[in-house]
Amino acid sequence: MYARKIFLFGFFVVIFLIVQIWCSYLTFHTPYIGINVNLNKDGQWEIIGAHSQSVSEKLGLAVGDIVKLVDGKPPEESEYVIKWGAVEQANQILISRDGVDLEYAIFKNSTTLYDMIPLAEEFVCLLLACLLLLRLRHSPSAKLLSVVFFTMAAIYMSLGASIRGDVLGKIVISTFMMILPFVFLHFIITFFQEKGEIQIGTTYFKYIYAGLLAVALCRGLYLLPSMINLYHLDGIVTLSAFIIGFLISLCVIAFMYLKVRNQQTYLSSIVKSVCFSLFISIFPIICLSFLPKLLLDIWVIDAIYTSWTIILFPISFIYLIASNQLYDIGLVIRRFIFAGLVSFIPVSLFTGMYAFLFSHEVNQKQILFVFVGSIILVSLLLYAAEYWTTRLEPFLFPRKHVLQSALKKISKNLGAISTLRELKDIILVDIVNTLQVLGGVIVFQHKDEIEIIAHGEVDTLEIERLVRESALLHHPDYTSIEMTGHEAYTGYLIMSRKKTNMRISKEEKQWLQLITSYLEISLENVHLIRKLTSNLQHVAAQLPNESTAQDIQWFRKVMFELQEEERVRIANDLHDTTMQDLFFLKRRISSISEKGTLDKSDLDQLHNMNNFVDMINASLRQSCFELNPHLLKELGLIQTLRMYIEKEAYTAPFDLVFETQDAARIEHVDLPTKRHIFRIVQELLNNAKKHSQSEKVQFSIDEAGQHFFLNYEDDGVGFTYKEGSQKEIGASGMGIEQMRSRIIHIGGHIDIQSTIGQGTRIKMWIPIEEVITA
Repeated sequence: MYARKIFLFGFFVVIFLIVQIWCSYLTFHTPYIGINVNLNKDGQWEIIGAHSQSVSEKLGLAVGDIVKLVDGKPPEESEYVIKWGAVEQANQILISRDGVDLEYAIFKNSTTLYDMIPLAEEFVCLLLACLLLLRLRHSPSAKLLSVVFFTMAAIYMSLGASIRGDVLGKIVISTFMMILPFVFLHFIITFFQEKGEIQIGTTYFKYIYAGLLAVALCRGLYLLPSMINLYHLDGIVTLSAFIIGFLISLCVIAFMYLKVRNQQTYLSSIVKSVCFSLFISIFPIICLSFLPKLLLDIWVIDAIYTSWTIILFPISFIYLIASNQLYDIGLVIRRFIFAGLVSFIPVSLFTGMYAFLFSHEVNQKQILFVFVGSIILVSLLLYAAEYWTTRLEPFLFPRKHVLQSALKKISKNLGAISTLRELKDIILVDIVNTLQVLGGVIVFQHKDEIEIIAHGEVDTLEIERLVRESALLHHPDYTSIEMTGHEAYTGYLIMSRKKTNMRISKEEKQWLQLITSYLEISLENVHLIRKLTSNLQHVAAQLPNESTAQDIQWFRKVMFELQEEERVRIANDLHDTTMQDLFFLKRRISSISEKGTLDKSDLDQLHNMNNFVDMINASLRQSCFELNPHLLKELGLIQTLRMYIEKEAYTAPFDLVFETQDAARIEHVDLPTKRHIFRIVQELLNNAKKHSQSEKVQFSIDEAGQHFFLNYEDDGVGFTYKEGSQKEIGASGMGIEQMRSRIIHIGGHIDIQSTIGQGTRIKMWIPIEEVITA
């Protein structure tokens, strides 16, 4: 079976190549004379038609001329005159005009653009047919569409030979002109079945194809001189079959459109696309060729040129078959109509001016061509302007492209903002870099205070002063945009001058206004997150006492985990950014100091700078350790506390004592529990520095039975403690009740004793064996 298909395919390819060679030979070696003749009442062969794109036009032959001799013989002895009523494939013609005999010689090398266009159309159709068979051969509709393109290619191939009176060319073009509408109808039905699962019978096509084959075989009788009279009926048969087949296809398309026009389905989109492509493909040939010829007896554009657009209709089906998603055809039509309406008035004025200025040199045909051609050209340009403007924007409008790209990036990142620090690192930095300004500021003006986050070279003290004096919005050195007021704050986005000392352009101000509208929502989210966090901390401080706290352990666990995650994140940021920057700064200073061109004073200054960098680095390392005490895992709780307190003793304003007894079992508890104990010591020590005014602070650790004891004692000013109060005891803002929450969370107890002027004593004990996992 497969070998049989290969044989048949090869056979048809060979036949096609033979016909192609023959038709091409006639097209390139035999000129198209284009003279139609008929016997008049005087028995003379009179020219009744002369094609405008043929040799007859170049020779000046006209309707009414009498053909007396063709190649030295009377016209009735020419087979082309007898068969087709045309003068073709002749070398010499003798014409009588107004009683004067004129002889014309026809040159062989008179091939024109009129002959080349059908061959180019044939090549396009063959190429598309091959692509469909290679790329979409699994689709039944694609196979039929490839047959449609092959049929069109055969028509274009035989056109040159047919108009030159060749019998084979006329048989081929007549046969395939009859086949084309029915193959296309078969394709249309199969296509809608494939895309819309609509059942329309196709069994009757085998009878149609059998009838078409019989008619094609009958055309072989043209080779017999006695049957040549059948040709005069062939044109009517061919045209009737073509019109009937084409009208049936239109009826199928119209039926599908009426069926699905109000649906919002994939099939309705396909049908609308088919109707649109049909309109686009037949509009030029009807409006620019057939209608002007019918109404005004002129060709605005010869049909041989507008026939190119007919190929667009079957080409559109390639897109519909291959694509999974379609363009909104309604939107395309509306945009194109709008472009046409916009172009109508200027094109009309231009055409009127053209007709007025060259009124003695142009005719109606030229004016109509200018008007219609300009309408189409301007409409296409307006339609494509948006697409090409977008594609070429990086080259034509680079600044606008940069702003739009930055806007997309910033709007995407705004969803990840939850803190003021993220607002600076993610958003403010991008705004400053995009505008190329010296610096930028986002201001929160609360009732009692002003919060400022800044990036770049900007004087925050001056900004704060201008905000308090309400003199910021009109300050010449700043571009300030006020955000929508909130009941709790007013926001400002402030940009300094550009690095080039140029003013911020109007386009950039509009971009800032748009960014501000996005920022308002983000600032509101940050405000709500901060407010929620504050409320959660307040709730955490008001948790029930030890006897009922077990029911809400999940809440404490989440709160503490969130706090630790934030501390670890900040510590990692400091280590990966600031400390690395200090390291490279120190290396840079050292490399400069190693140069022999500096004097002693400069070297001393560089040495002092290096020492200052070391001090900053040591301070940052200590801050990172306090934020993320990683030594708890490596050295254990007791040793980590000893190292921490010994280091703090150097800077503490009091004597700091740390005593330990046997407490080895505490090292067996989980890491979160050790971290809670470390945080408690850390907060107590920070509070003592800020508020106790003590001369001596003492921490002691001990174990007894199944409990671990942590004791704090100072001889400071003390305070009046009442359970449930919100007295702050640490720089981090963790109140006494929050410290109690940590103790309760790990299953322990706390006892606080403090009197004004008599110091503070805090005793905490934790069950080691039954400690709760944090």
